[in-house]
Amino acid sequence: MSHPITTSTVTANGVDFTFLECGSGPLALCLHGFPDSAHSWRHLMPALAEAGYRAVAPFTRGYAPTSVPADGLFQTGALSADANALHAALGAGPDAVLIGHDWGAPSVYGAAASAPERWSKVVGMAVPPGGAMNVAFVTNLAQIKRSWYMFFFQH
Repeated sequence: MSHPITTSTVTANGVDFTFLECGSGPLALCLHGFPDSAHSWRHLMPALAEAGYRAVAPFTRGYAPTSVPADGLFQTGALSADANALHAALGAGPDAVLIGHDWGAPSVYGAAASAPERWSKVVGMAVPPGGAMNVAFVTNLAQIKRSWYMFFFQH
């Protein structure tokens, strides 16, 4: 069965999001990393649709064609709030799935921690959950060197 990928827009958390969409069913929200874009999910989205999901991959705040937020916030907390706001704006239910890669992973961890009732499953790829990262930042100089950009983006 063919599952075309379409482009739509929605306003959530004060940001005008452009997103790619494929399929119907429970929401599978896919958050890209840096310097990726929503197109990073173009190969996974049809598979999610085939599995019965409505795969949605937004261009996260500040990535064209999504708008730049008026508040100028790009921290993980803002990205996590965006995920939960997109859940609401897209009319998703508690069976929604949240998927994040790279910079999207901390965003999904934050979204799930702040609104666990919205998400039935959470997948974070390429960045471990905060507790594991905290230990690595204290005990592993090589990891700190590899992750310098994360600290840079938070300021």
